[in-house]
Amino acid sequence: MASDHPGAPEPLARLADVLAGAAGGRRPAPLELAELLWLARHMDTGAEDPAPPEPRDGPPPDRPAPVPRERESAPRPAPRPEEHGVPRAPLHLPSPARSGDGPGGAGAEPHAALLAPAPPMLRRPLALQRALRPLKRRVESPRGRELDEHATADRLARLDAAPDSWLPVMRPARERWLRLNLVHDAGPTMPVWRPLVRELHAVLARSGVFRTVNLLRADPDGTVHGPGAHVPADGRVATLVLSDCMGPQWRHGPAGALWYGTLHRWARSAPLAVVQPLPEHLWRDTALPAVPGLLSAPYPAAPTAALAFTPYEGTHPDGTPTPWSTLPIPVLEPGPDWLANWASLLASPGGTGVPAAVAASDRPPVDRDDRTDVGRLTPEELVLRFRAAASPEAFRLAGHLALGRPDLPVMRLVQAATSPDPRPQHLAEVILSGMLTAVPGPPGSYAFRPGVRDLLLRGLPRTARNRTAELLDRVGGLIDEGAGRVPGDFLASTPSRSGTLTGPADGEAFATVSPQSARRLSGAAEPSPPRAASPPGSASRAGSAGAAPRDHATVTFRADGLSGRPEARITLEYAVHQVLSRSSLTPLQYEVRVLPDGYDVRTEPGAYLLPLLVAILRGLPQALAGLPDPPRLEVLLWDAPTAPPEPPAPHGRAGVVVVVPPGLYEQFAASSAARGPARFRPVYDAGAPSAPPVAWYCPLGAADAEPPARDLVRGPFITHDLRELGAPAPGRTAVVHTRPDGTLALLNPVQPYGTRRPHPATYYLVDLTSQQASRTVTLPGARGGSFTAAVALAWHVTDPVAFVRAEVTGVAERLLAHLLDATARVTRRHPVRRAGAAQREVAAGPATWPVPGVAVSCSVRLARGGAPLPGPPRGPEPPGLRPADVLAGADTVLIGFDGPLARLFSSRTAREAALELLAVVAEHRPPHDALGGRPPAPGDVPQDALVHPLEVLRAFAHDRLGPVLCERLDAIELRAAPDAPMTYRSAALVRALHASGRRVVVVGDVGERAVRRCLRPHRLPLAGVHGRSRDPALLMPHPDCLGRALSASGASAAPAGVLIGSSVAEFTAAQQAGLPFVGYAYTSAVRRSLREAGCELTVDSMAPLLEAARSLPRPRGS
Repeated sequence: MASDHPGAPEPLARLADVLAGAAGGRRPAPLELAELLWLARHMDTGAEDPAPPEPRDGPPPDRPAPVPRERESAPRPAPRPEEHGVPRAPLHLPSPARSGDGPGGAGAEPHAALLAPAPPMLRRPLALQRALRPLKRRVESPRGRELDEHATADRLARLDAAPDSWLPVMRPARERWLRLNLVHDAGPTMPVWRPLVRELHAVLARSGVFRTVNLLRADPDGTVHGPGAHVPADGRVATLVLSDCMGPQWRHGPAGALWYGTLHRWARSAPLAVVQPLPEHLWRDTALPAVPGLLSAPYPAAPTAALAFTPYEGTHPDGTPTPWSTLPIPVLEPGPDWLANWASLLASPGGTGVPAAVAASDRPPVDRDDRTDVGRLTPEELVLRFRAAASPEAFRLAGHLALGRPDLPVMRLVQAATSPDPRPQHLAEVILSGMLTAVPGPPGSYAFRPGVRDLLLRGLPRTARNRTAELLDRVGGLIDEGAGRVPGDFLASTPSRSGTLTGPADGEAFATVSPQSARRLSGAAEPSPPRAASPPGSASRAGSAGAAPRDHATVTFRADGLSGRPEARITLEYAVHQVLSRSSLTPLQYEVRVLPDGYDVRTEPGAYLLPLLVAILRGLPQALAGLPDPPRLEVLLWDAPTAPPEPPAPHGRAGVVVVVPPGLYEQFAASSAARGPARFRPVYDAGAPSAPPVAWYCPLGAADAEPPARDLVRGPFITHDLRELGAPAPGRTAVVHTRPDGTLALLNPVQPYGTRRPHPATYYLVDLTSQQASRTVTLPGARGGSFTAAVALAWHVTDPVAFVRAEVTGVAERLLAHLLDATARVTRRHPVRRAGAAQREVAAGPATWPVPGVAVSCSVRLARGGAPLPGPPRGPEPPGLRPADVLAGADTVLIGFDGPLARLFSSRTAREAALELLAVVAEHRPPHDALGGRPPAPGDVPQDALVHPLEVLRAFAHDRLGPVLCERLDAIELRAAPDAPMTYRSAALVRALHASGRRVVVVGDVGERAVRRCLRPHRLPLAGVHGRSRDPALLMPHPDCLGRALSASGASAAPAGVLIGSSVAEFTAAQQAGLPFVGYAYTSAVRRSLREAGCELTVDSMAPLLEAARSLPRPRGS
């Protein structure tokens, strides 16, 4: 009443009387009255309070009921749209049962799938990053160097050096002090902590404290996978192991021995700590219980084995601390205070004690036999056991979780909605309480044991049990805040007429969200005005990529078999989040939409997609590797105005196929990422045979993900300069490359770019040699008879461009199948007794062949059925080449100087001459090239390969230093010419050829003055000497020198000639000039290189050539 005041005895007496009447006359004790008053003070009156008796001065009867007051201690609920007349959309979890819907289930109507965000497990990420600030220091790099501007300027001022002769002063570069290895446990109890692993890795990587943060995986068998598993003892690496220490590798056994051996190895070489997600009072039940105390390090970043630990409670009777005799491994909670102490320990110069919890890690513990089997406990015992050991926050959370289904994402949402200070440790207490049991579904799917839910609900106030709608709105408010801003974390569904899910969903909604949030989470497009009709078929693929105008790019991730596999959906969502975070796109530059079979990422106009493409190629297969049966995934990056094409089907167990437009592929080819293992292949338009590729695709995943090897074609490869490829062996290999417009062309080794500037290009290597295949088959004849046929095929590529464009595989099978089909159509018309007539008709062979770009010859031999099988037809074998036959048909004999006639340099003097030319290169090298770390040799030519002065000159033939090196090489050759020894019997060979009426001309890449100075004492009957041109670009294998030697004869017609040489460059030049070639292989290495290049005639000495020259008849007309 209004007259009552606090402390008056009448209300208490009246309350005691009421309670005594309700209890049958037993009056309550004072303590019971105090507890009742405390409970009444903390109870929420709610909207269901009974109307009080009408007082004398009460409100009129038509006054509306008062609005219920909010509890001050509870979190403020999100505003409810029902207050404005907007209905809320309920969210359901997928049902563990995959069969028919139960009564009242939500699966009776179609549902739309969506990914709902969950609250983060790390409450204060910024505080965690600030706690690591003691480690944010920079030290000198042991390898990197940088320019010291002040010292360089001081040197220039003191030495007064000219701009072309100064050397910069370099100093060690500054870099972050530590690298961090974050090892996460992949045991059977760790899937519930997977979000914590992801969040902790992101926080540490974005802190800017560590130089690198490597994520490693520790499997239950004790093995560790990932980069950086072998920790070097350089004082620059720290390791954090995130584990609940409850997996099999933490217990006694083979896995435990292997895992503890790895921990000891890490502890002896670097700082090591265990991040324990469980609360500290539960550590005693794990395999790694910890003891509190003081931990000190002798020096910064000391290995864990060098730490000294003093426990708080371990003292001798005299009061002195007991020394810790085992390997001390710090155990941390994922909180700022714990990480701050660990960072202080690593940064401490030594001697300072830091509070820590330390676990002994000598050997894995043996499983205890006295553990309580929670499966045998009654529901009352489970709840009482949990209430006695759990924190008040965990017990209160368990009561709220009893209102719905206790899946891990929902538990995180309910905890964030009901607790003012949510911590993952409280959630861990509920999960490990024994009141939950795992159910089929993704990691984190639980259900209460029978009878436990009812007991937990009794511990909740009646108003909290009856106000379920408010809890749903409060949970949905958290989802509304993250919709469209943070990636989804778990799969849910909401009733929708346009939904594609018809399977059962859980009958109880766990949250209600606004319709706008439901559209954002499901990826449904906002209503838009109708557009003009598009041409038929143009929107088929455009619609699959989001049906958006191409003023922006879209990245579509589509997987097969996502329905019914929530773990695959969650893993794919995590992989998409990872590749987006590793790209150069900020969250404001893209929008992620959920599709029934994947995700669609829409970027803003002008977004740079190359870093995203590289992140997909490098990280997407690894992110999906954790699934036992990963789905096949198609990733489409498209920013072109045209509709994307259909990509080819994956090969083998290819997990991922990445499709990009031609423009993005050109950016990739021009970048350093093209040197990686990823190989793109073209996608052509079937209706345009000569058009450039409409897209490029790259298969990723398993070892058999690559398409089957193509016959006679290797590639595609990427080169930044076609001139690096050199000249292919004529008649044996051809190079087909892409032009700037995307079309294919045959490589011109002399001028690969024509008048255009060099640019990156994709190229293929085509084998031009002859191929053969044979087979013995049975062919049908007329009237049920049959023929026995021996079939032989020979083919070679004549149009490399058409052959590459056709992308043909299995050439032999295709040609044989076509030949057998054409032959069978002929033999069916002939009876067996007329085998001769059938033989004459099939001898001509098919008129056309199904493989473009090849020339085919065939032979078919028929015999009557039952007759002896004819052997495969053999073509005439080419006669062996002899020097006499080659020389007999030549009017002019061209002899290479270096090798066949003389040896200008030995191996030692050749190396010295090459170093002298390289010194000229270093002398004229621009300073900015030296500071930029660019190699002196163009085209990425390794300096170790330049062992001959002519190789150096060829390497710089297209460089501005080419003429300078040419002049220096002239001087070197003139200096070496007087002492150059002649090849044995080479002078006699020249005289014998001259006596037979042949013109003998000396050719080569040596300077003409040096050649004449070397040959002058021998007075040889030479028709001419032709050395290298003043233009280094015309060195062999360019046929310029051979053309000058042949044209100098003065004959009206080009004379028939032959070249005797000893290098692959001379052989290639002879091939291009159309001249026969005789190789002089004075060493086994020369013989091997000539054979590999395709030279068919080689001699080991001049004796066979001299004998052939002496037996030659004189040419006609001589």
